[in-house]
Amino acid sequence: MCGRYVSPDDRAIEQFWHIGARNSGQWIRRYNVAPTTQVPMLRLDEHGVLELDGARWGLIPTWWKKPVPPTFSFNARSEEAASKPMWRQAIRAQRCIMPALGWYEWNEKEQVRNRAGRLVNQPYYHHAPDDSMLAIAGLWSAWAGPDEQEVLSCALLTRDAAGPVAAIHHRMPVILAPEQFDLWLSPSTSIEQVHNAIAISREDFDAYPVTTDVGNNRNDYPELLERI
Repeated sequence: MCGRYVSPDDRAIEQFWHIGARNSGQWIRRYNVAPTTQVPMLRLDEHGVLELDGARWGLIPTWWKKPVPPTFSFNARSEEAASKPMWRQAIRAQRCIMPALGWYEWNEKEQVRNRAGRLVNQPYYHHAPDDSMLAIAGLWSAWAGPDEQEVLSCALLTRDAAGPVAAIHHRMPVILAPEQFDLWLSPSTSIEQVHNAIAISREDFDAYPVTTDVGNNRNDYPELLERI
């Protein structure tokens, strides 16, 4: 489960994906992004042009009838997304990219004490070896709430951990390589091509232990990334 990550600012996103500056200043770099908050999301608009939007991290499917959003809908298991009602519409035609600089995962085999003296799992920060931008494969949805206001939401896809990540946790986000971006975002991509893209997604990541302070989502500052 990936429940926390580091997101870049809008200028870095616009420069990496070569898109025009529309919402400059809307997104600052965040060091401890948590579910249900607004996050930057890349998708194709109705003209097939790449655009940067904001979305609630925690997908609300179009057909959702309850006034309260579903819980634990921020991660979608890629192996079952095409068959689960929560995800199956989005994985076929509403795919997005969630820009990131890295993500946190907790090692269940390594316990340490937090500031309160309680035993907790050791958190690790995962990132590209060169600290470059990451493209998390995501799904998006547009939902009309009780007030009829449209709510954009998203979820990231996960897969079995591979490479160095597997030594720390059994799951990891699906991270796309640049040559996969266009295929992933295109609504005409078949579900077979989607599954193939997931199967060959990136595995080349480094990780190191960080402070247990990342466990509190009120903490959001650069020092969270310091190696301990």
